[in-house]
Amino acid sequence: MVDYCLIITKTTINQTQTHNTKLQKIVFNKAKYITINPIIMPSSSTTASNNNNASGTSVRAIAWDTSSTASLAVAPTPSTTKNNTTTTKSNNEDNNSDGMNLDVFLSHDGTGIPPLEVECLLRCLDARDEYIRSNTTNNNNNNRKGGVSVKELSMEYRAALCECLLMLQKKEQDETSTTTAEEGNNIELLNLTYAISHLAEIFLLPSMASASNNISSYPTNQSGGFYDKSTALTKRLDGPPGSLTADTVRYLRLHHTSKGGESLMDNPEVITMCNSDQPEYYKGKLSISGPYEYPYWNLVLQFVITGGLSKAWTLLSYHSGCRYAEEEAINADTELSELGEGFAALRSLLMAAPLPGGRGDMYSDDAGLDDYLEEELLEKAEDEGIDEGDGEENDVEDPGDINTILINGISQNAYLLWENLPRHADKLRTLRYRRDLRRCGRSDAIAGSLESPSMPELFTVNAAVSAYHKWQETLRMTAFPSNGDEGVMSVLFQRFPALGEILSILLGGSIPPSISNGLSWSEVLLLELLYNRPNISPDDIVVRAANAMSKGNDKKSPMEEIILNIMKGSSGQVVTTIFTVCGGSSGAALPATMTSLLCNLLVDAGCIISQQDSSQPDIQTELLLLASEAIVSSFSVQEQCDVGVRTMVRLLLPHAPPKRSSSSEEVVYEARISAMIGEVLSRRSPSSDAEARDLFNLCEHAIQIGSITIADACESLAFNRALHHKSKRNLTGEVHWLLRGMEIETCWLPTDRQRKLGFACRRQFDLLCEQSANDLISILSTAAIQISLVKG
Repeated sequence: MVDYCLIITKTTINQTQTHNTKLQKIVFNKAKYITINPIIMPSSSTTASNNNNASGTSVRAIAWDTSSTASLAVAPTPSTTKNNTTTTKSNNEDNNSDGMNLDVFLSHDGTGIPPLEVECLLRCLDARDEYIRSNTTNNNNNNRKGGVSVKELSMEYRAALCECLLMLQKKEQDETSTTTAEEGNNIELLNLTYAISHLAEIFLLPSMASASNNISSYPTNQSGGFYDKSTALTKRLDGPPGSLTADTVRYLRLHHTSKGGESLMDNPEVITMCNSDQPEYYKGKLSISGPYEYPYWNLVLQFVITGGLSKAWTLLSYHSGCRYAEEEAINADTELSELGEGFAALRSLLMAAPLPGGRGDMYSDDAGLDDYLEEELLEKAEDEGIDEGDGEENDVEDPGDINTILINGISQNAYLLWENLPRHADKLRTLRYRRDLRRCGRSDAIAGSLESPSMPELFTVNAAVSAYHKWQETLRMTAFPSNGDEGVMSVLFQRFPALGEILSILLGGSIPPSISNGLSWSEVLLLELLYNRPNISPDDIVVRAANAMSKGNDKKSPMEEIILNIMKGSSGQVVTTIFTVCGGSSGAALPATMTSLLCNLLVDAGCIISQQDSSQPDIQTELLLLASEAIVSSFSVQEQCDVGVRTMVRLLLPHAPPKRSSSSEEVVYEARISAMIGEVLSRRSPSSDAEARDLFNLCEHAIQIGSITIADACESLAFNRALHHKSKRNLTGEVHWLLRGMEIETCWLPTDRQRKLGFACRRQFDLLCEQSANDLISILSTAAIQISLVKG
């Protein structure tokens, strides 16, 4: 073992900060890469020769704290040590008192990790492991179907982030808990990560409708990805016109328009407005920006701009004129008045609109996740007939008949024609509808097949555009006839001029200046996609977005430039943004891990080519190592080192095993990743036999295919447990763990890499056998002497 001499000055390090600030860090030179616990001896010659060793600067010994794995214990110089008593002092205390006072520093950045972020991180790793397992199994069976696609993996990541954000925001809104500025900042950064990953999923990853959406060739590809470049995935930017419109609309609604969301209808002030006698004239404390005097019409306008026509009708149904016309027809048992007919026509037009991305009703999914995540649960509920009048969900509102034809030739589910898999989306819509019927006690209304034969299997632009143009033409003839006649809705426009101005937006074309002046770029783009050019080419969306952002000039904010670059297909922009802006480089475990996982995802999809030249840094490897350092040190901060080590091993293991080159039988190693796993495991002193066994189970496959570094690290874990049992005078436990260490080196490794002699467990076992034999001989000799004395 080589001794290292370091000059270390007393330093205070702040170990808590937000995701987007850089932690002050001491670099301990070579000590950072030592894979066993080093003892660094003081050297008087080094101290004397160093010009920087001014008065008050001491040379100290440092060693890894085996209970922490990411902490360095720093001892004082021998001159200040007057006894063997060891105490621990904080960084802010004086270091000149008697005794050995240890300062402890983190070897890497670490900020701690809240429980909700831990759950999110582990859920992402579970999804990644299932993705690798399913595709490995399919490849071994020469089956290109059934594996998890990169799009599905991305959705699993987003689902984990979404749930984490919902819980964090719920906690933030809880009046009984206090949210610090740091926690609020973390929520903003996770929201930004969620938005960037969603945008990348839309514009960079192939859809699940792609025939080549399954990844193959793991783990034979030495480029670092789990896919075969000979079957490279098709970019969605090369898709047919209209194929990205629905997803882009959902993205804009979810991340860039706080207006028009479901939360507005749940606002207590909005509820008060709707329950008033004349909501259209209500002001109260409600403030909604817009061109109209009353918030009611401004809210209707916001719903229409974002395509939430279902919400717009819900709000319009509270209009005093609509309620009066309905009550008049019911009480008098007569046909609807002109006013009532106008509202009835308005309802049909709004509720039948075949808008890409849906109308914002209970069956639309702005996050683009419900269809994927709920499919198995919905099918199970359908097969078992559950959700029928049980639990708290008996009060579910009757959904009515969602298959009623409101406009001739246009079904209410025509908006699904804009989806990549229309028939599959319609099946899930039907499953949700049947579930709601069972919950409200209308099981007798369930009939027909789950799949509609009239709905195409794949996205067909002609079918979607045909339904859309038919709807707009019906709207034009009903509300704004061009022959000089008054339409059935003219009475509404005469009495409520704002309604006519708002509905004119649905026809596309120019927007009244009173409305357009206050629109954000996302709302301008939504209007373009929803009412003017739903069949826009995917690569033209970025052009329209740039025009909307320019606002008459070429100045764009940095975030707008990032969005445009990703829309153009820049996968590097995704990684750069999450790393630099979203906290990926801050030392926080979750942002760093998400940066690495998303980079791996883009490598697997062929969007990023992993560096094959060993002389150049590989971004995939660098991000993996940074994430592993952040995980270990962040868990160490909150004294959960066992969880941190296990999580780090899970993250790195799929990239650590040696892979055979496709061009030859040569085995290619990722030495740095294996070295990182070995380094951390070697510094870890397992707190229990169960922890050691768990780490063995994780690493067994990597060792069996030839990772000597990881094998040596696991052998050191076994040796550590053996020494623990030896200190407890538990001979059985000591022998068990020595044999486990020998098993790793002599049985788990491939035949050409196995070792019989020279490693710690074997030496200790031989010594133990020798000592046991000597003890046995001594006992037998003593017994023989005593017997001979007795006989004599």
